[in-house]
Amino acid sequence: MGLGEQGQGMHARAACLAVSVVAFALGGCATTDQVKNGDAELAIDAHGDPSAAMTGELARARVELARFVAQQNERAVRLATFESRASLEFRYSDATGEHFEQCEADIFLSPPNRGALRVMKVGTNLWWIGGDGDRSWIFELNVTPKRATVYDRGASGVFAEAGDVVGTGEFTLLSPESVRLLMGQAAIADDWTPVLFNGAEPAAPMHKRFGVRTTLKSTSDGAPRLTATTRFGADGLPISLTVASMEGVEVATATLRDPVRAPMVDIAQGAWPTVARRIEVVAPRSGAAIKIFLDSPTASANRMKPRFFELDALLTQLRPEVVEFVTKELKSKSLAPNSSEPVTPIPSVAPSVRPSRGEVGL
Repeated sequence: MGLGEQGQGMHARAACLAVSVVAFALGGCATTDQVKNGDAELAIDAHGDPSAAMTGELARARVELARFVAQQNERAVRLATFESRASLEFRYSDATGEHFEQCEADIFLSPPNRGALRVMKVGTNLWWIGGDGDRSWIFELNVTPKRATVYDRGASGVFAEAGDVVGTGEFTLLSPESVRLLMGQAAIADDWTPVLFNGAEPAAPMHKRFGVRTTLKSTSDGAPRLTATTRFGADGLPISLTVASMEGVEVATATLRDPVRAPMVDIAQGAWPTVARRIEVVAPRSGAAIKIFLDSPTASANRMKPRFFELDALLTQLRPEVVEFVTKELKSKSLAPNSSEPVTPIPSVAPSVRPSRGEVGL
């Protein structure tokens, strides 16, 4: 497929991927001075202040936030397996104007880094998006010809450079690790650092003044890729996350509301992990605003099947007519503004099979 053909599918794919930002991990000290949140500064790097007062504040903040980090990591263990039905609302813009869509979704997360997101409307499959920890993929089932794009680990997910986007909207946030992060379910690495929120009242509690910042590094070369800043509530649950490039450019901000217990097998109800039932994400690069409403979230695998995360099984069942494999090297070529080098599609042989309404078709 040449770049001209690639461009024709960009808008539909960007819409799909914008939805998925909401529905689909990080460690180290930030290297930027600040992270932007819209027009306001979200946090400042308190390590830039060498004063004894700030040093003491940082030490106290670390002690206070360490309790929240430990609680978060315990939740993450219990939410290693997670699934939920969901309702999605999203707004996005493309060359044809502004759009608003309402969809249904199934969300499946499985350890270590596997995930699947099925998006449908009026019982018809629109997209299947997911990954197995080494590769990520998107099946576009609402276009002609139906197509699948498979990204290797170096070219997809939060492991890719924040600016490495090939007409795929916010695909840098679509790996299962990113989904866990934006839904407030990701573990926090040991080398997290406290950051001071800009404009916080000096007398405010520590959790209102300081957040936890982590850095996600590439698995291929160990280079920092993105930062994530988490704000906690008084109960120790995350209430917002902001993901940014290492240069401080905001990629996405998630707001987490309406905590509910997610049932878990063989665990007393009082120990069930808490999840945010309502997640709202703003993704400035794609101009998307997305809301997700979880319906009956559970920390178990009631409907989940291993083949949801197996590429060969998905190709056999969904039967895309065009399959495109994208590596980091190929992605870089595709990004060249004046390049006409084609991307070779691999044809499949039959139309996709649509599952019946309300059931997962794999």
